[in-house]
Amino acid sequence: MLRLLTVVAVAVAAALGVALPARAAAPLQVPAAKLDFSGVGLCEEAGGGQAVRVCYQRKLLALIEASRDPAGALPQVDLYAHSVGGALDQECHILMHWVGRQYGVDERVGFAGLQDLLPRSNDAGCSAGFAHGLISSLGKDLLDQGPKGALAACRAATTRYRRYSCVHGLGHAYMRAYDETLEPTLAACKALGPADAADCAAGAFHDYWLALQGADRAKYPGQPISSPRALCARQPAWAVRGCWYRALLEHPPVKIPDRARDLPSLCAGLAKLQRAGCVAGAMVVWGDDPFRQLAGCAALAAAADAVACVRGVKGQVLAGHPVADLVRLVAGCTAFTVAAREPCARWLGTELQVVTDGSFLAEGCAATGALAAACAAGARASEGALETFS
Repeated sequence: MLRLLTVVAVAVAAALGVALPARAAAPLQVPAAKLDFSGVGLCEEAGGGQAVRVCYQRKLLALIEASRDPAGALPQVDLYAHSVGGALDQECHILMHWVGRQYGVDERVGFAGLQDLLPRSNDAGCSAGFAHGLISSLGKDLLDQGPKGALAACRAATTRYRRYSCVHGLGHAYMRAYDETLEPTLAACKALGPADAADCAAGAFHDYWLALQGADRAKYPGQPISSPRALCARQPAWAVRGCWYRALLEHPPVKIPDRARDLPSLCAGLAKLQRAGCVAGAMVVWGDDPFRQLAGCAALAAAADAVACVRGVKGQVLAGHPVADLVRLVAGCTAFTVAAREPCARWLGTELQVVTDGSFLAEGCAATGALAAACAAGARASEGALETFS
């Protein structure tokens, strides 16, 4: 199960304070109406397991449809899920895949006005799940748009995170449109161009593993490859990191080493890009605290492994934190060997620039001392392919 990122409430609360546009049919800007979650709260009494999940999905769909403003309603769902915790918070991303898809079907959503319906939130849980589901409901309409039309819809998003999330959602959508078949899906992703192909592919691999598990109403039509090593070995270079990242995130090893320094043992026999992708994915499933993760990466014996490992550090969970916390994370790169310090700071600069909606370059990188130039270079590269991101 996807380990969802915990987004700090202050960031979402700030989003709720902004006047949000209504659906495309209503040109006036109005504040999002406050949702009543009392019915959703009763879902824990629905029994257990799947019954509770279905209850959450149907109640939340009804709330969002009644709001007539999913863009404004979803940040409230994020806040509610974080406040109650438990299964809803942990599983909200995947639960909202269905909600977003069903909303798209019920409301006959097409590309026109899509950005007016996507959540005004950077939350990787409920909001991102709804966005991915909504985009995957487009079906034939998506294929009819071609790569230029699909990209135009995603590039209309107002933040880098939302543009990334939209492109990731295209990967899910292409998989559904092509009956969960990777080959035509990856060809469609490649047609988006080098800045977006890898992030689209990560969405495709995400859907691939969901289908193999029979999750999210996805079914793989043929004989699946269930080994990440075998699957990722077949991929073009631009898709390898995304393949490993999603493979280990959705299909983690049975035994994960307790010590970070032992993580490369999961990648024995792999070399170059395959090993780099595997090491990054291993760190993703090793922990959730980015400071502990970064210290673990610094403990790896090989500089190449340490650099690859940083891509698995969940800097995204610092969204909404004071800039000083983000600067402190980058400062952790000083514990790396000399050869690995600047690559470490570059990737964190990229990651933190995305989660701060573009403010980290000016507000944070300059405060990282000797790592400032590398941090800034990474921040400036944040419009390129992210590959390993959630």
